[in-house]
Amino acid sequence: MIGDIFRTILTYPILNLMVVLYHILFSNLGLAIIAITIISRLALIPLTKTQTEMTRKMAQLKPELDKLQEKYKNNPEKLSKEQMKLYKKVGYNPLGCLGTFIPQIIILSVLIGVVRAITNNNTEGIYEFVLNWVSNGTGNFTINPNFLGLDLTQTYTTLSGEFGRFAPQAVPYLVLALVVGVIQFITTKLTTALQNPEFVKSNKKKSKKDSSEPNMEDMQESMQKSMMFMFPLMTIFISISAPAALGVYWITQSIMLIVQYFILDFDRSKKGIQNLFTQIKSKYGKK
Repeated sequence: MIGDIFRTILTYPILNLMVVLYHILFSNLGLAIIAITIISRLALIPLTKTQTEMTRKMAQLKPELDKLQEKYKNNPEKLSKEQMKLYKKVGYNPLGCLGTFIPQIIILSVLIGVVRAITNNNTEGIYEFVLNWVSNGTGNFTINPNFLGLDLTQTYTTLSGEFGRFAPQAVPYLVLALVVGVIQFITTKLTTALQNPEFVKSNKKKSKKDSSEPNMEDMQESMQKSMMFMFPLMTIFISISAPAALGVYWITQSIMLIVQYFILDFDRSKKGIQNLFTQIKSKYGKK
């Protein structure tokens, strides 16, 4: 029952959109995936905007949070309560990021299923008028899964026989997975700068006193740094065992995320990038 509803309202519409885009974009599955990724990211702009605004509100609360940490540094329970009051004041929701994360995961899982279905010549779910249009009335419709020399339905693990085993024909798929991880790392770094330019700028140095007294802000920063490396590694691992179509999707959506921030607030995004490069230059530019 639930599966039928899910397919009707999400899987089948995306399936038909994919077929239409494939037909329009020169029968190129890679271009169709890129196009559908761009469309999905544009559709998520309202959610991204809400999340970005909340991040900025939290950045503005930093002075007040610092005061609370100093005032209640010996009373963690009271500190936690006062922080929650402050968060409630601006309407902060710790799970707010899921508003953009969950839709992306759903779209990704549906997209993989759609790619597998249409490349296996499975026409179930394709609307009759769409099938007639793309097949010129014959009802016969096939998909070419190749894009830039890759079969988008293949995985590194499938071609290599088992995970970790070297196989020359699987090397391009391993390279794709590594590219996905690198781009994910760059995107995570840039996203932090775009969301909160002031944080990047003020994070250049801390006093010895602050560094010797771990607080919630320090823990959040430490967690953020850990995720900056862990998430790209996770995407590499997933991309190795998933169809190459996932890699194309992931690269496109990462690039589109950066573009999205510039669309929402060009001046602030530009400032964030400038502060980030200034920080990198000051850190690595010294001999």
